[in-house]
Amino acid sequence: MSRDASSLPPLVLSCRPRWRLSGLVAAVVLLGLGVLGLAAMQGADTDVPPWAALILLPAGAGCAWLVARYGFARLVLDERGVALVGPLGGAFVAWSEVEEWTRWSGLGGPPTLHVVHGAGRRRLSVPLIYEESHILEVGLHQRGFPRF
Repeated sequence: MSRDASSLPPLVLSCRPRWRLSGLVAAVVLLGLGVLGLAAMQGADTDVPPWAALILLPAGAGCAWLVARYGFARLVLDERGVALVGPLGGAFVAWSEVEEWTRWSGLGGPPTLHVVHGAGRRRLSVPLIYEESHILEVGLHQRGFPRF
């Protein structure tokens, strides 16, 4: 008995636990040290210099944003396209709207896919921190739902 490909359920990829956990730990540590820097500004006796709060608090907030944007999000692939759905909103890219995509590997972080799509050449960046995220690359290469 064969099934029609359009009747298949979407493929849902969730974030790998180690990426989510490392981002959460980094956010908590950086924000905690930043608060200690703020306390030092008020005269409290801490080992964190007061000027460090100016660096640690934005870095901690950035880590918290990345975890909320990507760590708690899920990547959904279906016949229409790919969607990044999470607590900070989502983004959808239809397979037919993909104009180009590149894989970028930065220093120390996960590889990231940069997808240019739509008439306005909008951009979507997807870090490859999701389980089986290579499937997204296969789908982008094939310009459709991944077929093996």
